[in-house]
Amino acid sequence: MQILLAVIAAGLFALAGYSFGKAQGFDQGRAADALDEPRPPSAVQTVVLVVFGGAALGCAWLLQQGDTLRIPTPARLEELVGRAEQAAIERAEEAADPSGPAG
Repeated sequence: MQILLAVIAAGLFALAGYSFGKAQGFDQGRAADALDEPRPPSAVQTVVLVVFGGAALGCAWLLQQGDTLRIPTPARLEELVGRAEQAAIERAEEAADPSGPAG
């Protein structure tokens, strides 16, 4: 997941660089007296791409903090299913107990 977020961030930064370069080259294109003069690009697009790229890198960094991520192997899934079943049984027993959960 971290690698995917880093790749997404790199793509967003590349698009932001392209957008920034296009905005910088706009004045030269306008000076060339083009027949159909485009309107100036918005700087907000570049800023938003940089912010999203930074957020993706931040999320990738946060994922690496703390404990090591455990890959959901079949044995891990069996463990999780067993814990969920046990919790469901305990809740059903508490609901069926006439004296209430305090016991």
